[in-house]
Amino acid sequence: MPFKSDLQDSNSSLVIALDKVGIVDLEKKVEIVQENKRYSFYPKISALINLPAQQRGIHMSRTSETIEEIINDVIFRPTPTIERVGDRIVKKLLEKHPYTTKAEVKLKGRIVVQVRESEQRTIQKSYDISSYVLAEKKKSGVIDFNYFIGASAVGITVCPCAKEMSQEYAEEIIKSRKDINISEEDIKKLINILPFSSHNQRSKGTIVVQIKDLNSHIVDVLDIIDIIEESMSGRIQSVLKRPEEAELVRSAHLKPLFSEDVIREMAKNFITRDFPNLEDNFKISFKIESYESIHPHNVYAELTTTLGHLRKRI
Repeated sequence: MPFKSDLQDSNSSLVIALDKVGIVDLEKKVEIVQENKRYSFYPKISALINLPAQQRGIHMSRTSETIEEIINDVIFRPTPTIERVGDRIVKKLLEKHPYTTKAEVKLKGRIVVQVRESEQRTIQKSYDISSYVLAEKKKSGVIDFNYFIGASAVGITVCPCAKEMSQEYAEEIIKSRKDINISEEDIKKLINILPFSSHNQRSKGTIVVQIKDLNSHIVDVLDIIDIIEESMSGRIQSVLKRPEEAELVRSAHLKPLFSEDVIREMAKNFITRDFPNLEDNFKISFKIESYESIHPHNVYAELTTTLGHLRKRI
């Protein structure tokens, strides 16, 4: 039996507009399929719209139905990027909620990809990725879309300060030994050749970049992940044989970096990577959290800027 009235469309007793109403943390699985790669994405999805002051509520079932419809469509017609999933959802939200002027869709979760760690070994690794879509309907009826693509990855950071103190300590010990006769020049050479200890830690880097056009502004999350990992002192690996472990530790200590250094490295590596058609006014943010090994706290650094500003600096 059909209901006679739709309470969501009735007038609210308090005429107050709401900024965001909808559903959050709906867990789904999405398959991302491109020409030469495929990976599974396990996002928590949030879909929110604004509510006019006079309207009592949104049609919540339409929001959840929209997501189910899009996800089911993706199962049979896989999408090449996560941002296109959000794009489909946000456009359906605007279509099914004609009274709203703003909508946002967030997908945050993990992807599982095949990674070649060495010539002999390919393994599965998981990464945190995200996609935000913000849509605003202007008075003219034109809808402005903004997309934000992000990814996080973990790497090794080696403290430059502790390494330098280890080198200074070793130099003083050598100079103080009466049974060792090495010239000042040779001591300097040895200090620069030999590996020296420092404290090191796992550090999580994150990059989020804005785009406007899904067809011409192409940013692959796997490229973002690669930029984060190459900006660290070293890349962590799931399996290491003894020679590989020795080489990773040695090479990481040859590239000691503060958290602040990693932020700047990520910015440099992003700009020098070829992402076609990204405009100067697009926003970009870089973050790092270092899980300190000798302190009871973590270290954090962040930069939010525009691509145009970075291009002038780099």
